[in-house]
Amino acid sequence: MSSIKSVFPNAQITPNCINSYPIRVKIEAHENGNTQTIWQGDQRNLFRKYASQRQKAIEEMVKNLNDLKASKL
Repeated sequence: MSSIKSVFPNAQITPNCINSYPIRVKIEAHENGNTQTIWQGDQRNLFRKYASQRQKAIEEMVKNLNDLKASKL
């Protein structure tokens, strides 16, 4: 969530948990009835235990968020 808030400080974040395996994370932007996928991947890629995968995922999220922000200007 901190990656999202770093680019969009006023973003409203709504978790939607689905209890099925494999556990995946999908970050979407919703605006004016449109949905855009920002990032999706395995939840384990966000664990501190897998630092290199985590860093890569966070960098990809922030890049995609910045691209979205730039397209809205």
